[in-house]
Amino acid sequence: MLFVCAAGNSGMNIDETPVYPASYNLDNIISVGASNDRDYLAYFSNYGENVDIAANGYKVQSSFVNDNYGIMMGTSMSTAYVSGVAA
Repeated sequence: MLFVCAAGNSGMNIDETPVYPASYNLDNIISVGASNDRDYLAYFSNYGENVDIAANGYKVQSSFVNDNYGIMMGTSMSTAYVSGVAA
């Protein structure tokens, strides 16, 4: 089973300060950071050797409650892109 995990939004190295489950160094976990609109690591994204990939997580249009949409940022937004590609 494959797990696609958000690396977190604290701007820290998760090799030094682990964030689980993204910090587990296992073959079936893809740890995802966030990139910005210039394809650089977003200022808020966690990073480190355990982060496998980054995808857009900056100003992503997402669904909200009550049939609304809004702009969100974070590695959770990035994880959705990577999950789709992995599928």
